[in-house]
Amino acid sequence: MKFLSTRELRAATGKPSEMLANNGHIVLTTNEKPAALIIEIYEDSFEEVLADIRLAKTRFAIRQMQEHSARSGINNMSLDEVNAEIAAARSEKIAL
Repeated sequence: MKFLSTRELRAATGKPSEMLANNGHIVLTTNEKPAALIIEIYEDSFEEVLADIRLAKTRFAIRQMQEHSARSGINNMSLDEVNAEIAAARSEKIAL
């Protein structure tokens, strides 16, 4: 796995293309923390790769929500409690 800082990206003109050709992906970092993933794609598979990335991001978001729900105990709410929360949110929305 290759890492490249945003500062290095600005300074290196041909380096990212070479790194992609050799590794297939680059982890772009900001302040030494991962910030973005640059992947090599081809014109004939662009739409399919983009759809796969969107699906992966959606699955990740759902998994994060499920984990938050389990940690906070929200996943143990009864149906009546869920319906009460929905009704309260709707009444707040109407009041706005």
